[in-house]
Amino acid sequence: MVGGARLTPRIGLQAGWALTTTGRLFAPVALLVLAYQRGGPGALAATSVALAVVGAVMSAVIGRLGDRRHLGWVIISMVATAGVLLVLSTVAAVLDGPLLVSLGFGTLACGLLATYRPLQASLLPWLVRTPRDLAAANVSAAAIESGAALAGPALAGAALLATTPDRALAIGAACIVLALVPMTAIRMPAAYATRVVGPVTRGSYLAGLLVLFRIGRGGAMATLVLAQTFARGALSVLLVILVIEELRVGEDVVGWLWAAMGAGGLVGAAIGRVVLRVTRLLRFFVLGVALWGVGLAVIALGSGPWVVVTGMVVIGIGNALEDPGLFTSVARLAPRGLAAQALGAVEIIVCTGMALGSAAAPGLAAALDVRPAILVIALAVLVLVAIYVRPLARLDRAEVQSAAPAELLSGAKIFEPLPLVTVEHLASRLGRREYAGGETVITEGEQGDCLYVVEEGAAEVSVRGVARPDLGPGETFGEIALLHDSPRTATVVAGGAGLAVYTLWREDFLTAIRGSSGSAEALAAARLARDEAG
Repeated sequence: MVGGARLTPRIGLQAGWALTTTGRLFAPVALLVLAYQRGGPGALAATSVALAVVGAVMSAVIGRLGDRRHLGWVIISMVATAGVLLVLSTVAAVLDGPLLVSLGFGTLACGLLATYRPLQASLLPWLVRTPRDLAAANVSAAAIESGAALAGPALAGAALLATTPDRALAIGAACIVLALVPMTAIRMPAAYATRVVGPVTRGSYLAGLLVLFRIGRGGAMATLVLAQTFARGALSVLLVILVIEELRVGEDVVGWLWAAMGAGGLVGAAIGRVVLRVTRLLRFFVLGVALWGVGLAVIALGSGPWVVVTGMVVIGIGNALEDPGLFTSVARLAPRGLAAQALGAVEIIVCTGMALGSAAAPGLAAALDVRPAILVIALAVLVLVAIYVRPLARLDRAEVQSAAPAELLSGAKIFEPLPLVTVEHLASRLGRREYAGGETVITEGEQGDCLYVVEEGAAEVSVRGVARPDLGPGETFGEIALLHDSPRTATVVAGGAGLAVYTLWREDFLTAIRGSSGSAEALAAARLARDEAG
């Protein structure tokens, strides 16, 4: 029981997400401070690189395993293993064991925890009854992640204020171990045992990279993603050096500064919900990258901790505006059938950029000093923004968005939980069909490949020969077969006056309802759509 309610598999899964995400965002702060304390800038940079690379590798390996094995067992085993590894990391650090052992165990634990999101995205369709429930569950997951981006680093700051980094790791380990308690409620339905596992596609990332480099003149999209993630990787290293060597304040401030970025992310997400539209996505992506440059410049030119806090808040706002602009734009601009591969390619660039930034940071700090190094990175980001803002803005303005389909979709119940920008993106992917009165639209028992939204007329529904209420404008049918990859559950025939419908293909539908609010969520949806389409 949780708060008087029964602990359902879905609640158990999302409670586990809240605790593991808090622990996953807590642990790197303690690990990076520990690395710098005991190993200097080299160990700090190596740890930051490892955190980026190991997370990406683990996501690919565990994600494939999750497609082929019992998902409930995989995700619980993953969290249990991560908890054990973080406990071993804590013990090795507290007992003054080899630094490589402590950092290695901690990095592996964080890498494993990075797989929770794609595994959760695979699990949720089996734990809900309707697509609307699934969309709402993913919106909740995004909100949990935003809260954890603030809570995890803030908790790390409090722990580092009260104790040493080695002992602080124990708190992160406790979050992970506690997550196993609600996760014991995860049970897979009987239908899961009879699911059809599709083949894995090969060469997807190469095709996706080619698509990504064609978006905008001169690879504008890919270049700006690489620049922003390089800046983030470098910041993870330089921030620790800045706090300890330049500001000469307590190590806990590292946690508070990352929490400030999390707070900025919440502000940016609130702004995005109001102002983001499909025809503005690329401009907001560029604005988000520009705010990274501005925030870094504020940090470099400031003189005290509160100025650095301000810079981190600006960066957090930029990050929140950039992410939906990036991922939804890639899905919108990529050719049909290659959107998922392009989103998967973003993951490669993100990992590469963060690893390069982390590796370069100590050398830049040694050659230029910390603040000048941050300023150089800020100016480089802003120069690239100035170069690429016009071609990307032109792409935005070239997108003509019809209001009618978007209004129709926004009124459909299954799309109610989705942000407006996602609904507008779906509207841009719609097809349209017309049926004469009495013509069959779908037949019970056949395989489904798209969702239907009634535009005009009436759709007559029957299940096993028994008539059901007709469907009118704004109502949908065909979604259940797409959600569970099962045969159609009803027959639908056009009413006597004829029927006009909008159609939405399986890949577009599933990518949207499985989540499109942030980096990790969009990439998880991309993997799922790619594997299912394979």
